[in-house]
Amino acid sequence: MLFGEYVRQRQLKWALAGNIPADALEERHGKTSWVLKRDQQKQNLFQETWWQYIEGKEHRWARALNSSQCFAVNVFAPMRDDPVCARAVLQSLLPSRDILPQDDVSVDFESTPKGAPEWLGERGQPTQIDVYLQVTRSGRCIGHVLVEVKFTEPSFGCCRGWKAPPDKRSRNPDRCLQSSEIVSSPDTNCWLAENEGRKYWRIMSAPGSSIRQDAVRAADPCPFRYGLYQMMRNRVLADELARQTGAEWSEFVVCRHPGNEQVTVLKESVSSVNDAIEAFQSLSSKQAVLEWNPAEIVRIIAAFDDRLKVWGMWMTDRYFG
Repeated sequence: MLFGEYVRQRQLKWALAGNIPADALEERHGKTSWVLKRDQQKQNLFQETWWQYIEGKEHRWARALNSSQCFAVNVFAPMRDDPVCARAVLQSLLPSRDILPQDDVSVDFESTPKGAPEWLGERGQPTQIDVYLQVTRSGRCIGHVLVEVKFTEPSFGCCRGWKAPPDKRSRNPDRCLQSSEIVSSPDTNCWLAENEGRKYWRIMSAPGSSIRQDAVRAADPCPFRYGLYQMMRNRVLADELARQTGAEWSEFVVCRHPGNEQVTVLKESVSSVNDAIEAFQSLSSKQAVLEWNPAEIVRIIAAFDDRLKVWGMWMTDRYFG
């Protein structure tokens, strides 16, 4: 059984075990489904008040019990509620960063930093950070953490220039097979740069870029066609955030459910590597993308405050038991 199907069945079983009333769920094909009725969608969160953190930015299926967006809120909202908790947890998760007791740590969901669409040349839907943590010291931003959360998604996305439908073949996806030419002249060889005005390649070529252009050239064809696309966008934004704000550091983190192994398996290897995380690191560095286990984050948060133990048990029972 694929992980996504397993989660749908498990979430429905969890709901019907007394956690969510059956009449709060939609019926599909004559059966109770894993999707909450729209007026019951807030029951997808441990605290219904947490819905305010994504209000107006809800994903299409945020009311589904297998929603990755609600999974992210359920994991990180206690840090959003308590800056002291946020600082302590981040100190544990990023021991290599010197986060001090007087530092402020803020947490936001579905965040697009001010100015980011212009920096990245994104005229339409801008890159949104699933969970965005910002570290401030004496009123100055010193660090950023961009977290990409994966629950049941099978991949890290695909570039629209490569995945062109038959009626959009003018995008000429064959160009995507020549990494060296794209790196040399993205404005003429990358559909996203040429037609959409995206500045990803320009940022990757800037001094201090986490992504190494020599490794991208050697990875031919373009390694960001699919499987690594979302990671590239997040890492590029992380680099530009540090540059634009003068921050000392900027981390990009993948936080995936430990049962979702499919999301890390590439359909086509990059630099002879089939693991998506390892492949991206081969184009950048071990530090360019970190991995966090959400079950471990729940354990750390629950241990921080006795009042969070009920939340911790709820999370374990729902997602990790």
